[in-house]
Amino acid sequence: MSKYSARLRHKDINWKIKLTALGKVIPDINTRKKILMRGSAFNTLLKLLKQTDWSRTPIYHQFLRNGRWKHEDDQIYSEIELQYNISYLNKVNNNDTQLQQEESKVILDRHYKKTMHTVEVLMNQLNMMYYLEKIRLMFADQEPTVGQLAKIMSRCLKLYQQMDQFIKIFKLIDKKEKFDL
Repeated sequence: MSKYSARLRHKDINWKIKLTALGKVIPDINTRKKILMRGSAFNTLLKLLKQTDWSRTPIYHQFLRNGRWKHEDDQIYSEIELQYNISYLNKVNNNDTQLQQEESKVILDRHYKKTMHTVEVLMNQLNMMYYLEKIRLMFADQEPTVGQLAKIMSRCLKLYQQMDQFIKIFKLIDKKEKFDL
């Protein structure tokens, strides 16, 4: 090895191999980054948000009807309930030694169905049905853990915050339109 270490540097092997073991061409670093960005979930969400006609979304109709997003479904969690449940689930999840299998099963049975209904209602308000299906598929063949349930609840909180931001944007657009007239 000493005869190679005198001449070779780590920069000498920086993607100078042109083909993979299967004979495919290895793209350069810029092409790989473009491929990665094209397939990333954030980029897909960005495209979806840009192509959405927000005047046809349920959240915009809520804004026109009430001037804000109004909690109309009693079968979903409110923001305050979600905050309480997240703190409770995180506390239960951290005390894993005390948590037995039956206790976690009771918690999941009590909260899972209502949490998934909350995610469904909130994502439908924002036309995010594609991401709702991804969440459903994740739990189609496996039972969620207490930590995963807390994560879904925190996503619900983020959806509430996102809806508040959209309502602010709608109000600003409405003010600008009234000002321009």
